[in-house]
Amino acid sequence: MTMRSIAMTIAAATLIGSSPALAQVRTGRTAEASSTASTSSTSRTQADSTDLQVQQIWGLTAEEMRRAKVLALGPRGSFSVDKLSPLEILGIHARTDAERRQYAERLARIFHEDVARSIAWEREMAAAMARLYPNEPMVSYEGLPRVQSSVGAADVANVPRSQILEQPSLSPRVPARR
Repeated sequence: MTMRSIAMTIAAATLIGSSPALAQVRTGRTAEASSTASTSSTSRTQADSTDLQVQQIWGLTAEEMRRAKVLALGPRGSFSVDKLSPLEILGIHARTDAERRQYAERLARIFHEDVARSIAWEREMAAAMARLYPNEPMVSYEGLPRVQSSVGAADVANVPRSQILEQPSLSPRVPARR
């Protein structure tokens, strides 16, 4: 190759490298990569924020939260129901009896508080219904078919007694002695 052909090759490469079309492609790729990195960073920030909120709700340390997430990705995630709490995961995989007891007590406290809130809500709903609709029952069983059942079975199934047609007892009658 002569010096002239080398110079022409370098000039052509320089021109091609600085062409607006190639610059646009390179800029587009850079913008696309930057956009993807930005989206990934935003997603990661949102995930971190969600993890922090979950951690606070369940009263976990950062280490406990990480451990629960890792355990949920393993066999526990396959064997358990979908909505297992991080405290339940940590309790099931406790390393000692004391750790298991501590997680159980933490979950029991959270559960107790949640039940108390639910009961307070139900009471307030009943009071609101009574204020807003004083002459109407909260639930009306009118028009529903009656059920043939024993009183005990109806009570267990939470069927109102007004809706049962009592079945005769199935126990054999013992004749009275004379």
